[in-house]
This record gives sequence, structure tokens and C-alpha cells, in this order.
Amino acid sequence: MSQTRRRVAAVAAAAILVPTLGGCWQGFNAQTSQQANQAVGNGTNLATGDVEIRGATWVRNTANPQEATLVATFINNGDEPDRLVKVEVQPTAATGITAGALEVPTAGSVRTGYWSPNFINVFNLQAFPSTFVPTTFTFERAGTVTGDVMTVPNTGQYAGVVVAVRDQLKLQRFVDKAEEAATEDATTTEKVAKAKDKKKAQAEGE
Repeated sequence: MSQTRRRVAAVAAAAILVPTLGGCWQGFNAQTSQQANQAVGNGTNLATGDVEIRGATWVRNTANPQEATLVATFINNGDEPDRLVKVEVQPTAATGITAGALEVPTAGSVRTGYWSPNFINVFNLQAFPSTFVPTTFTFERAGTVTGDVMTVPNTGQYAGVVVAVRDQLKLQRFVDKAEEAATEDATTTEKVAKAKDKKKAQAEGE
């Protein structure tokens, strides 16, 4: 085993991860599994390239269930630092990462949600409580991986998870039907006005 691998193994062993369970959300006392690329209870473990994602869980805002924050640990097994640059959940959902990207250090780990200033949030989430939602993670070096991540309420053991508000995050995209429609209307109005002006100018020039 290389020195880097040994360091990463030590980091992974020391990391406080969100435990997983065998069927539905039961809190932190359930059994864990280290299977990669598989949803294991409410904590999903994924791997792509040199990066592992452990115990990924969407914790919903009780006051607004369409908002949720990700509890997870990201482990970099490589010899180069990496960055999580995008998280995608649903076509209609907006996602945001603190500072726009999450730094994952060489032979180290970083958490989101618990004991961390790092947040990965989703807004306008359309999913029933305690269900899995397909989530895609994109890294600069490690590439892209998709897995089913469970949603749980921020109650009980998850009560300490704070769902960061929208303006604290740099959103990667925000799809709001009303805003989208208003933008389309404004664009259409502008195009019509320009067409009328062009037609008028042509008529005056004849």
C-alpha cells in the first residue's frame, strides 16, 4: 500500500461519517455499509476516480420541505487536490455550493452539513419524504458519478443540520417557473418591439 493510500485510510477511519441503515430512515444508530455506488439505507456511498462520497443524505428543511442540505463526507485518495464543481438533482431543482465549489484536499477529507462551514443545498426539491432522489456529483478531476440519495427530515438526530438560506450560496442554476416565464415574456416583448422598429425604419427608407 502506498504512503498516500495509508494516509487516506487513516483519514477515512478517523472521519465521523453519517451512518447508514437497512431500509428506511432510523437515525444514527443503524448499521453501516461501505459498498460503493449504492444507496444503503439513507446514507449513499459513491466513488468516481480518486474520490469517494460517504454517507450522502439530503436533510430537508422542516419549515420548507422543498429545501434540503447534503450531509456527506468526501474523501480524496489521489495525489492531487480536487474540487466538487456541480451537484444536480432534478431538472426543476436549483443547487448551490458554498463559494461555488467544494475543495477536496489531497489524501484528505471534507464534510458538508455537520460540523462544517460547507453547504451543498437544493431548492425546489420535488420528492416525497424518506424517498431516494437521483443525485449527480461532478468533480474537476475525478469526473461524474450519479447515485440515489435519500431525503430525511431535519428532526431527531438530524436536528443539528442547518439548511443554509438561498442568498448564502452561489447557485449553479435556479429554475423558477414564474421568473422563467417573466423573462420569456420580456424577451418576446423586446423582440417584437425591435421587429416593429426595423419594419418602421424600412418603410421610412422606401
